Amino acid sequence: MAKRITIIGMMIFIFIGLKAVDMKQQKHIERARDGQHIIIAPEEFLTQANLLADFYWSEFQIERTIVDQQDIFDQMSGGVEDPEAIRDYLIEFFDEPSIWPDSSVLLMGSGTEEWNTPSDKNRIVVIGLSDDEFVMLDTDNYPDIPIGRFPAQNIEQLELIINRNIQYTSNPTLDWWRNKMLIVADDEHKGELLEGLTYTSGLNHTARSQDLSEALSDAVWINRVLGIEYEMNTNGNKPEAAQDVIDNVNEGRLIWHYIGHGNEDLLGDEEYFRVSTQLQLLQNSDHLPLFTAASSRVGDFSSLEFNCMAEQFLTYEYGGAIASITPRSYASGGSSCTLFLAFFQNIINDYQYLGAALLDAKINSGAGIFNSKLYNILGDPLLFVHPPQRDENISIVGNPEILFYNDDISVLGQLPTNDYSQCEFKAFESEYECFYSNSISGYYYEVDYTKFGEPYFEEELAIAGDYYVTSFSVASGIETGEEARMISYVYGEESDFVQYLYPITISDGTSSPEMPELPSNLAISNYPNPFNPTTTITYSLPNDSMIELRVFNTKGQLVKTLIEVEQLAGTYKTVWNGKDNNEKNVSSGIYFYKLSTKDETLMKKMVLLK
Repeated sequence: MAKRITIIGMMIFIFIGLKAVDMKQQKHIERARDGQHIIIAPEEFLTQANLLADFYWSEFQIERTIVDQQDIFDQMSGGVEDPEAIRDYLIEFFDEPSIWPDSSVLLMGSGTEEWNTPSDKNRIVVIGLSDDEFVMLDTDNYPDIPIGRFPAQNIEQLELIINRNIQYTSNPTLDWWRNKMLIVADDEHKGELLEGLTYTSGLNHTARSQDLSEALSDAVWINRVLGIEYEMNTNGNKPEAAQDVIDNVNEGRLIWHYIGHGNEDLLGDEEYFRVSTQLQLLQNSDHLPLFTAASSRVGDFSSLEFNCMAEQFLTYEYGGAIASITPRSYASGGSSCTLFLAFFQNIINDYQYLGAALLDAKINSGAGIFNSKLYNILGDPLLFVHPPQRDENISIVGNPEILFYNDDISVLGQLPTNDYSQCEFKAFESEYECFYSNSISGYYYEVDYTKFGEPYFEEELAIAGDYYVTSFSVASGIETGEEARMISYVYGEESDFVQYLYPITISDGTSSPEMPELPSNLAISNYPNPFNPTTTITYSLPNDSMIELRVFNTKGQLVKTLIEVEQLAGTYKTVWNGKDNNEKNVSSGIYFYKLSTKDETLMKKMVLLK
């Protein structure tokens, strides 16, 4: 025991202060400092719990209280091992509702529904279908505090998980993997039938992966393994897709997200990944992803008979995942994808920590709360999983509107500091449109989607001070279009940074890029409607005009001026975030959005539901 403690203690001493904190992350660290944080552990895990708490205090000045699970039972239920006693204890512990979203609970130990059966898996009790039920502190049926669980069955597993969290937080392997995401989407086959015939069914997994890709920062390199693009063998499996999943994970991805059918052992009927036979193929201990699955039962950690996929990823010595967010039971496809759409925006676009990002998504995404509560964090709710800090300070010398095949161009990157010594620059061809269709037994399936462009030029550069320069020719034969990009991954001894330029138009030089047809009349619409918390308003102008786009309440009072500017003819989009001109959240209800030009006015109704 003493030797293990010494090793962890040495790791803390070595890693403290090595990694520079991202500016956006700092905002959420400061909020977490204002919250309360508790780790509940059985007696045999208390030493390790204190080591993790010491690390968070040294690294972030975030205080975490350690409590023995048995002490809670003794205090709240007369020594009886009742999960409700933990909930009652947390109600008393978190006595200030204003800090609930900035707080956290970590359960340190595995648990099963068969608590009275002697087993190494019975370390921390479970409650209902979700650990969320421990942190439902009022009467609104929503979780109130972020919660996670380390599913460790013994000290060796627990120390592996804790050591990984310390390494991941303080001394990550700096490389491109930290800016890359893998999305795996199930195909349209379900037995001898087709599914996902409509988008609203929630089972059009390819379309849902497209929605997610479009919602995330354009700086993030997204790889997708789409089941529809692979041939099925005689056993009904898609082994080439499975190999591509393994190759992607081993190469390194910040996030590995799956959309489709699954269970505690398997992703997809076509076997995109089977943990019981393929776990040992993962060799990614230096770049552990956050693993998430909009699926069913992938995170059923509470069974005495087996260790689910999400558990095994956390305790596999040679790789796996740093944390997982997966459901314990059968989950709804549409509601799950809505939840993750908001969750990934929170961590990738807003840099929130894991627990806060998931809690916000459960409460505010519009996903069904019963379905959302099925999703548990196996991992530390205070873990930060996000790409490097980023900006858009890349420019093409001369600022050409269009790049043509064989053009010689120079690119300049201006960095915010001189803390970086190396740059890995990549120029990507344009995203391009794809179409897939299939028919079985009289049912017809089709889906439109895009693919991320591949790099056509790559170069490693030394950084001089706070800038870098590279020159190259636009390769002929690459995908043309209006959605090409450039991304630079820069790093030094202690931190990394990303710069990007998007969108870029590339043409083959034989014809002009296809220009959008000008609208024939004034039009406005919004989606989604009803909405919470944001909606996108699309409007079309047939002529150049001074325009005003405003939001009014049912009393005719001005709520928000969204746009007041001279614009050319065309189609535009803007987002209303449910706030008034003073940036205060407005209440639920009916609102009207009004588009006015010098010649015409249109007004439509929308509904904000909270």
